[in-house]
Amino acid sequence: MTDPTTVEDQKSLPILGFEDFRLRPLRLGDEAALLEYLSQPGVIEHTSIPAPTLESLTASVQRDITAYAKSTSFRFAVAASDDRLIGICGFNSWSPAHRHAELAYDLAPQYWGQGVMRRAVVAMLTWGFSELGLNRVHAFVMTSNHRSIRLLERCGFSREGTLRQYRIARGEPKDFHLYALLAQDFARTARGASPNQAMQRIAGRSDA
Repeated sequence: MTDPTTVEDQKSLPILGFEDFRLRPLRLGDEAALLEYLSQPGVIEHTSIPAPTLESLTASVQRDITAYAKSTSFRFAVAASDDRLIGICGFNSWSPAHRHAELAYDLAPQYWGQGVMRRAVVAMLTWGFSELGLNRVHAFVMTSNHRSIRLLERCGFSREGTLRQYRIARGEPKDFHLYALLAQDFARTARGASPNQAMQRIAGRSDA
């Protein structure tokens, strides 16, 4: 049985590099860096992420590691050049039968506005459509989360509707937009380009 703390060594899980950053599987110990930025004012304000504690984030990281083995979700760490976690980007609720998954992400605020998460999302989409065989990726974003909405639209996602009081955010029901991107739309943007060129075409649109 594979030690879950060394899950990054599993050949089925990628390490996706982009510029000075990379996407790697989460591991126990990442929860400290998560707590550091999720506790900062405003980071979770426009999300349904509950108020974090070290215990809750340790449990969350462990669930993500377990999900790798079960192939139910692939939430990865966005890591800086020193391998320290600065964010999360990946897929929740992967359905091989229906070939869809939910995109989820968050990022330490000192990296906002630099295009880091946009490039992480495009790297994840490239892997998901080409290696997981996804046909559809969707995302749920609180209607007040304008930064996240801009990110999704710059990555080619289309708004499909608004779900009223869809999630409870720290005790309050909140409305969420539903965004989605299909493999055919992603391929149309990337047609004739290598994976790296495709990433640059989408990720290079503007900073986010």
